[in-house]
Amino acid sequence: MEARRTRWMIVDGREPFFVITSLVFAFLVLIGLVIFLTTAIIEREQLRMQSEAERAFNSVFLALQDNTTKALKTMQDEGVNGIGVYSSMGRKVLSLGSVPMTIPLAKIDNKGNKQASNIGTATYNKETGMIEYIRFSRLTILLDTGELTLTESGLLPAPIDFPDVLYLHFDGQNYHHRLMMILFVSVVSVMILIGLFLLVLSIYRNNRRYRETIAKQESLVNLGQAARTLTHEIKNPLSAITIQLALLKKTMPKENLGDLNLMSQEVERLTQLTNKVSDFLRNPLGTPVVVDLNELISSLVRCFDKPIRFTSELPVQILIDSDRARSVFENLLKNAIESCSGRDPEVEVAIATGKRGLIHVYVMDRGDGIKSSDEKKIFDPFFTTKIHGSGIGLSISRQFIRARGGNVRLYARDGGGTVAEVVLPRSIHTTKLLDSEGT
Repeated sequence: MEARRTRWMIVDGREPFFVITSLVFAFLVLIGLVIFLTTAIIEREQLRMQSEAERAFNSVFLALQDNTTKALKTMQDEGVNGIGVYSSMGRKVLSLGSVPMTIPLAKIDNKGNKQASNIGTATYNKETGMIEYIRFSRLTILLDTGELTLTESGLLPAPIDFPDVLYLHFDGQNYHHRLMMILFVSVVSVMILIGLFLLVLSIYRNNRRYRETIAKQESLVNLGQAARTLTHEIKNPLSAITIQLALLKKTMPKENLGDLNLMSQEVERLTQLTNKVSDFLRNPLGTPVVVDLNELISSLVRCFDKPIRFTSELPVQILIDSDRARSVFENLLKNAIESCSGRDPEVEVAIATGKRGLIHVYVMDRGDGIKSSDEKKIFDPFFTTKIHGSGIGLSISRQFIRARGGNVRLYARDGGGTVAEVVLPRSIHTTKLLDSEGT
């Protein structure tokens, strides 16, 4: 049974690593898939645009075989602003519509690979919304120039042949719109995946936290039942022992009184421990009354033999059971005093007001601090790092404070030491008084 529990604890400890690693891997795979699909769709759109450019060029070229008017009409139907043929030097040989006199052939150089250049190069101009499509001619073109404009020499009366560059200037708004939609959908998809990843991660962490809380609550329930039975069984023998010690003190010689007193102290310690356990198990709320927090802290500070610095912003009253309040702050001050040995822990207490009418009480020390391995266990019942500690004080203190709608936190102090922060709601009476004063 113990071996099975040990194996379960090891597996449970490794669970976050495996789960989070799997989630990250799945997320990266999905992101990679989105990028792959986006790249493939963009390449498809580019090929589609090149196909449209080739089709438009062929349509205009075939119409040009009949006459220029038909070619211009075809250009208008195809959304083509200009079509031209250029020499291998980039100079215009013939054109129809609006085209430049020269074109930079570096756009289709493709590192000297002419075979790749035959595929064509398209450039979208965001300012004009037009696409320039350029590629080398695959075949030598033999064309009766007709009424086409040819270079600086004007009209050529005879057919010419040229293995030159084809240029097409046409409307690219649809292409740009499709491209922007693809990029938009891709970005939204990535954002949705990131959101889903964070959501799943948050759900997993919350579920794990809930599981830990339920397991701790079940442990506390079992512990409470055992502690209730144990304290009941211990109190009766302690009462009998106390009575017998009182009788022994009356009958035993004086030289034995020291041993009897020691036994009485230990019995008293056990009695206090059982009383604390009973406090932990019974209703922690008690009988709330208005308590002056400054007065309470001041009276507790005077009970310790080491100096404690106390500061407060203003008079503060809280609604809490007075005995439980004294037990909480006395326990925190005692822990701060005992936070180190052989030197002054430099204990300080400060009271400050926070948002939403909350009171913050800080019990600070320069002791040895809390080990990182103990941070999650410091409020567990019966967990202690002290030789003579019971490990019940912090659990009871937090239960008392939470019963009043507050909380207790312990964390490392800047520069060394520990801060015990108690957060409590302000007394209703004090709140009304301060509101009336402000008015």
